[in-house]
Amino acid sequence: MTPSLLLWNDKYEHAPPSIENDARILPFSLKLEPIVDLSTSHRYGFEVLTHLPREINSEKYFRQLSLPQQQGLFYQQMTNVTCFRSAYVYSLNLPMKAFLDWRSFHWAGMVFPPNLVIEIQDAVTFLSLNTAQRAVVYKTIQQIEALGIPIWMDDANEELLTAFIDANWQLSGIKLDKNTFWTLSKKPGRLQQTIQRGQAIANRMIVEGIETHKHKEIALQAGAEFGQGYLWPAIYPGQ
Repeated sequence: MTPSLLLWNDKYEHAPPSIENDARILPFSLKLEPIVDLSTSHRYGFEVLTHLPREINSEKYFRQLSLPQQQGLFYQQMTNVTCFRSAYVYSLNLPMKAFLDWRSFHWAGMVFPPNLVIEIQDAVTFLSLNTAQRAVVYKTIQQIEALGIPIWMDDANEELLTAFIDANWQLSGIKLDKNTFWTLSKKPGRLQQTIQRGQAIANRMIVEGIETHKHKEIALQAGAEFGQGYLWPAIYPGQ
């Protein structure tokens, strides 16, 4: 299991410039956020997240890492997953650029755990890809899924769903962005329509940002299968 290290909130926005520009691989610990079946309240799995010390702005830190550095972190996280309970699935995040150059990113001979899910963390990047790049990414997704590894698209909103549908992409899962859910939770009919549109191109619809039991009921009534959010406390391996 991951060693017990000090964990901090990863939304700190005021790191000194010298730290923000430091792309070294730093020591990290993991947080596991439950992904819950909304109809049964049983855990389906966990999203595996990396946490850095408070003085590091994690969003900026991970954006500036080179592809080889992100590759190292991904496989380090995956090694930890093999130590966790096999009854659950564990989702790891990857940027779109990893799928654009999968031959370089994937370590030859590396066997993926059977309970692994890969989330494309920067779904908005899809909008900036040209037709040829989208074709490369989608072919890579199909090749990985053929190995039995589901691919989910993270942080999807209504605009991205439309773009995926227009591109005729078929995915194993789509995670609805928390801000989109919070907005649409006040418009149940529109939320249901959005989830139904997602289900037309994905096997599973996961709603992020569920913080209350009312949120859970709204997402369930709208047709979502799974939920994720502060309603279900995170687990810190090693603590």
